[in-house]
Amino acid sequence: MNPPRSTSPLPLYDGALRRVLECVSALGRVEQVALLESGGRVLAADVRADRDYPPFNRSAMDGYALRSADIGRYESFEVVGMVAAGTEGNVALRPGQAARIATGAPLPPDADVVIRHEESDRAEPVRFAVREVKTWSSVHRRGEDARKGDAVLAAGTLLGAQHLGIFATVGCARVPVFVRPCVAILTSGDEVLPHDAPCVADHQIRNSNQPMLARTAQSMGAALGVVRHLPDRPGETIAALGEAIAAHDVVITVGGISAGERDCFHEALAACQVETILKGAAIQPGKPIFVGRAPREGSTAFVVGLPGNPVSALATAHLFLWPILRTLGGAGADLPWTLACLSKEVRPNAHRQAFRPSKWDRATGSVEVLHWAGSGDLIHTTRAHGLCALPMADAPIPAGARLRLLPWCWES
Repeated sequence: MNPPRSTSPLPLYDGALRRVLECVSALGRVEQVALLESGGRVLAADVRADRDYPPFNRSAMDGYALRSADIGRYESFEVVGMVAAGTEGNVALRPGQAARIATGAPLPPDADVVIRHEESDRAEPVRFAVREVKTWSSVHRRGEDARKGDAVLAAGTLLGAQHLGIFATVGCARVPVFVRPCVAILTSGDEVLPHDAPCVADHQIRNSNQPMLARTAQSMGAALGVVRHLPDRPGETIAALGEAIAAHDVVITVGGISAGERDCFHEALAACQVETILKGAAIQPGKPIFVGRAPREGSTAFVVGLPGNPVSALATAHLFLWPILRTLGGAGADLPWTLACLSKEVRPNAHRQAFRPSKWDRATGSVEVLHWAGSGDLIHTTRAHGLCALPMADAPIPAGARLRLLPWCWES
């Protein structure tokens, strides 16, 4: 049985995202940062090995270095020296001789094998319990990891802790990274008070979107610029949007994009010459999602209009803002979607693709779509690890179905 088709003229998620990404390319601006400041950034150029790695034949074990051809030919071996890590390893070996060696130490020039202490009697002369060993056994050979000039890290790599270790290994103290896209966040609504407001009337709400989206954008690799709340006044909204476009790569607006009489961003977008790329998608939550672009001196700024309900804002930020920021920042648009097995039956939306906050058990690979009271219910996301994508369907999706899951950006 085929799933129902959307009766909405709005595009489904994949088509909507393709439409957006066709208009987005990497900013390409590069800066040099100190090694210790490069974590979480995107590498802008290949990093190459400054010498062979390892730069010498390196012992992988504590034991004895000797010639593999001598094993089985001699009952015991004269121990003629000790090679410690950090020494040059210039111990001459004649047939029937061995040198004690530490893990990480260079092999003597004539040695081509290391036998572990555990396979010896550790006496002098030393006897071994093995009669045959492959050449280069327990040896990390010179150039095995990389040869001088090899690219050890490729441009476009999102830098984690291990990459910083590689920079240190190859002597890269200043790291070329792409400049982070700079974002502004403009929330709106007369009913919205500052998040630290001590007194809130029943008909008012504190600004949960502002801190949530600020942290979200930073977790997505953006640099945070202006963060401002706007009352429902067209003139002030137009001025603020124009200023934000002039100074930022991406302007995130929150609320004010639906059909209400007091939704001011429509007028502001027109006044600031923002070209519409996407206006609405057949998704739940987040149907009113807006993406546009505006000319500015020497480049283009993008405007991402998120719905005002907090779960809608959080979901659409992950679905649309994240791939935009990744593309602008040089990491590429691909998001870390994974497959998970549905632990409990869930009812989807028959007319829109649903992206629901869900609890993900990484150990078992199972996902539970959490009960919610709608897109204003931010509290139910406390147990969520990401968004589960539900296909449009009339019937419930049974337990055991394999569904796509997008981890929160701060968990991926």
